[in-house]
Amino acid sequence: MQIKGDYLVNRLVYERFGSKNGLVRYVKYWLLSQVGAYRRFSAYRPGSDQRVVFVCSGNICRSPLAEVYARSLGWEAKSCGLDCRDGFPADPRAREFARGVGLDLEEHSTVNVTSFEFQASDLVVLMEPTHIAAFERKVGKGHTLALAGSYCRPPTPYIHDPFNCCIEFFHRCEHQIMEAVRRMCD
Repeated sequence: MQIKGDYLVNRLVYERFGSKNGLVRYVKYWLLSQVGAYRRFSAYRPGSDQRVVFVCSGNICRSPLAEVYARSLGWEAKSCGLDCRDGFPADPRAREFARGVGLDLEEHSTVNVTSFEFQASDLVVLMEPTHIAAFERKVGKGHTLALAGSYCRPPTPYIHDPFNCCIEFFHRCEHQIMEAVRRMCD
């Protein structure tokens, strides 16, 4: 009986949070958000003439989907990654997910933040709190930053990277990205 219980708990953790580390990070960042640690990175509304730049780690799962979805809603949008090299395609699961919701990631090519040309007026939307310091270290301060999950209901400061996760979590994450973009663009 214990084995079945452990299996169900593990399945819940992996499908809901991506991994045990994902669960720990989710709880940590949620608690920090409850005491206001990320208030200044919460749900900025982009201006109608403002470009939105989505940033994640590898620019293959989260930020490319956010970019193409925001563009499909009529916004000027781009994406890049903190820890990637230039010129790689989106993750095959992200391309398949995008096709399933009527979007196209087939032409996506990764761009590292150090290769990307930011504009002073950009709204930069990051996927997790660790991206804040990494972005400022690699690109500089002075940009308007927001956390993508702050647009979700309920708001969350952390959207776990689905790259090494099960397909159930991968889809959950991509739906969460779409919710964030949809609410941001409302």
